[in-house]
Amino acid sequence: MHDSDSLHRRYDVRPVLLRTTAWPLALLAILAAGCGDNDAPPPNASVETAVTAAASPAEQVLQRMVNAYREAKSYHDEAVVRLKYRQHGQWFEDEGELSVSLVRPNKLQLRAYQLTLVSDGSRLHAVIADPGSDDLDGQVVVRAAPPQFQLDTIYEDQIMMDVMSGGMGGPPVTLELLLSDTPLRELLASSRGTSLAEEGTVRGRPCDRVQVKLDEGQLVFWIDRQTSLLLRLEYPADQLAREMAAGNCTDVSLTAEFLEARVDEALRDTEFAFAVPETAKRVSRFVLPPQPLPSEVLGQLPDDFFFTGLQNERVTRDSLLGKVVVLLWFNDHPASQTAISELERIRQSLASDSTLAYYAVCTEPTSVSHAQVRALTRRWGSDVPLVRDLQAFGRDVFQVPFAPTLVVMNARGIVQVFEVGANPNLAAELPNRLRLLTAGEDLASPQLAQFRQQQLLYQQNLTESSRLVPQDARTQRGQIR
Repeated sequence: MHDSDSLHRRYDVRPVLLRTTAWPLALLAILAAGCGDNDAPPPNASVETAVTAAASPAEQVLQRMVNAYREAKSYHDEAVVRLKYRQHGQWFEDEGELSVSLVRPNKLQLRAYQLTLVSDGSRLHAVIADPGSDDLDGQVVVRAAPPQFQLDTIYEDQIMMDVMSGGMGGPPVTLELLLSDTPLRELLASSRGTSLAEEGTVRGRPCDRVQVKLDEGQLVFWIDRQTSLLLRLEYPADQLAREMAAGNCTDVSLTAEFLEARVDEALRDTEFAFAVPETAKRVSRFVLPPQPLPSEVLGQLPDDFFFTGLQNERVTRDSLLGKVVVLLWFNDHPASQTAISELERIRQSLASDSTLAYYAVCTEPTSVSHAQVRALTRRWGSDVPLVRDLQAFGRDVFQVPFAPTLVVMNARGIVQVFEVGANPNLAAELPNRLRLLTAGEDLASPQLAQFRQQQLLYQQNLTESSRLVPQDARTQRGQIR
């Protein structure tokens, strides 16, 4: 069993190795023109005021790039952001989509990680692809298209912004270049200088390479010498490499490739077509659904089940009644080793409490012998009693998604705790909950009550957001293209 990315895991769509890294293009993002900046030029300010007067060859190249995007009547690319690294001698790559198509003033197609936003000039639609939340509970944003696109039109929806900011490279820099009144102004103001590096090529196209020195490292623009369009962006990788070193990763690089970048070419209307599914929940802006319960069995007496002990004895649901029971599903994986070690510490600290029972539930296949299972946990320094889930009751009865998963039942067999993943603080957190359970307290009911309240609030917010959808857009039918 394994984890899958989900917006419900704090709506973090970055790869696992990047989840602890706030890796933004915030250095490039001007989220609102003039916001918090009384010196910002008015919306109609010339391009020349967006970048400091070009006093060096590097700044002149950046100025030409800014002009190319600001003067473009249309733009299209098929961009991707790519994380590349070596782990245990093997190369890996992760990619995220960052494509942008624009026909001024208000036709746009944006695909940024899980977000798709499309405007045909009349209607703006947006959807977030996320299986873990059923695509944000089937929500589709439907709004009147703005007369002219600005960054605020996109960034004012906090969930859209979170999805883009949470991606590997943050929001597409091309949006800033196309839609910002002062592109690169804040970036250059925070830099420690710019310089031209040796010329390079991207897919055979000669490029000027502009290096921007930042506190975080060096940002490198690869700018097509002929068109002045951005073909590649190298992100500073020093901090990222340090954080990924904990996962034995080396040679870390993060780049955005702006494939097929071109301006002032005719784009087909189908590029901006979007049909809303019949089952969609139409909203004026996305509403965050409540965090789902870890399992529907929380607060319930599970269906009948049994485990097999290492002497081939059965441990049944009914045989566990009368004690507070701690079940930890595990397999041969470092995360399970962490969880088993924490459980062993708890078992030893509460050894005098005879009302508690502990079982480590092995999910390894039958090709792994009982003796091998025992040897594994002893190598991990654990003597927690072992049983095997040979009939997959964890999956079918408890809805355990992957190992390790912790389940605690009270003396009546009601599931009180359901925790997915290794918790390195388990030994500090679980004992108090076990003491409350042995004293007869119900830990599941408050959690269920809170969830019901969150559901109610979500439905209220969803209704309000749906109410603001244009009337003539509420009955449209079709399928997403």
